[in-house]
Amino acid sequence: MSDDFFYHVPTRVYFGDSQLENLGQELARHGRRVLLTYGSERIRGLSLYSEIRAQAERFGLTLAEAGGVEPNPRHTTVNRMAEICRREKIDVVLAVGGGSVLDCAKFVCAAAGYDGDCWDFFAGRAKMETFLPLVTIPTLAGTGSDMDAFGIISNDQTLEKLPLYHPGLFPQASFLVPSLTVSVSPYQTACGSIDAFSHYLEVYLMRPNLLAHRRVMEGFMKTILECIPKVMARPDDLEARANLMWASSWALNGFTFGTTGAAPFTCHWIEDELSAKYDMTHGLGLAILLPHYLEYCLNEETAPLYRELAVNVLGADAGLDAMEAARQGIAALRGLFFETCGLRSRLGECGVTDERHFAEMARVACRGGVIHGLIELTQEDVINIYRMSM
Repeated sequence: MSDDFFYHVPTRVYFGDSQLENLGQELARHGRRVLLTYGSERIRGLSLYSEIRAQAERFGLTLAEAGGVEPNPRHTTVNRMAEICRREKIDVVLAVGGGSVLDCAKFVCAAAGYDGDCWDFFAGRAKMETFLPLVTIPTLAGTGSDMDAFGIISNDQTLEKLPLYHPGLFPQASFLVPSLTVSVSPYQTACGSIDAFSHYLEVYLMRPNLLAHRRVMEGFMKTILECIPKVMARPDDLEARANLMWASSWALNGFTFGTTGAAPFTCHWIEDELSAKYDMTHGLGLAILLPHYLEYCLNEETAPLYRELAVNVLGADAGLDAMEAARQGIAALRGLFFETCGLRSRLGECGVTDERHFAEMARVACRGGVIHGLIELTQEDVINIYRMSM
């Protein structure tokens, strides 16, 4: 069994509350004309915004702005911002916000050099070839978009939500400032943390051959699970915030993939269709689906994998048999998601009250065929998981 794999992350990481003083110098490395992208206009009232403006002035940078990135970013927003880049002759993009803002900015950087609809990249009608440099300041821990080359965008006309990977999407630099996440609501904090945990979990269950990778993932997952209750109880716990931020950043940058290569993120793919069709918060959808997905995939063959997770990460008794340990592990996740975090536990509570989209959602989630993941899931299997979650 081969342990061969390739790993490279070009992103420069500035971690800690004092690192923003290096922002202007980092931006200036890439040019003088900067596009600042963000979601809500509330950013203008934050000290972070004043710091960005001050850094731009200090280093002689011209700052253009483009806000309004949606929680599930739209391809039309990418097109709008790419046009600003072309019109203003932007040299570097600065993305400030959660994973949605960062994902949107990645495709803005790719679309700025393309004279067409960015959805052409997702539909296979065009290839991403040129990229503006991207610098990020994440304000929410969870997606790992600050140190990976993935992104996901929604098309509100076709109700599709599709991911893309390209090495050119890696940010050139990211500023990870734990104090910026303190003002994030408990709801968004929980959703982001569950997203990060799920990134590790799905790779872990695909069994990378190297023991080192499994043990690193166990450490990251335990860190996330230990820190979630702390920040829910005390939002200003900076030590817990810092650990959540750093653990989240490593989830998708390729390090933990090891010999699994591009492991299928089955539960993520299933949830992406909920976000596309119902505009649901991604982390909430994952919290609802994940326990049902794990139950659906539990059998005599997968039970030992669940047992290792339950014992090494979720605190189950090492003396339990595999099936009982697996069930206790799933129950522990339910307790964290729905009791500690207070998230809604059923799709019906989130506006999913009928099955009219399920067949199409399952087709897209399965990429038109079968998902070869932890177990093989057909489109009917995916529909069953949606039904279990209602």
